Amino acid sequence: MADHYVAITRGLEGTKAVDFTTGTSSASTALFEFRVLDGVTPKKVEVLKALKAIERFFENQQQVVAAGFDVAG
Repeated sequence: MADHYVAITRGLEGTKAVDFTTGTSSASTALFEFRVLDGVTPKKVEVLKALKAIERFFENQQQVVAAGFDVAG
């Protein structure tokens, strides 16, 4: 079974459905994507909590650098 993902096209705000790509195999050209393990049915609140946690991770420059991400300012 394949995981499910949603990816957003670089530079777009996600205000239109066409800004996203969804599917069951990774978008190898996508700069950003969010993946959900197949066979798991998360609650909406769990998905939103995960997204907020990822946002907090990238707001902490020390964590970002320690994880090896090369993210500018």
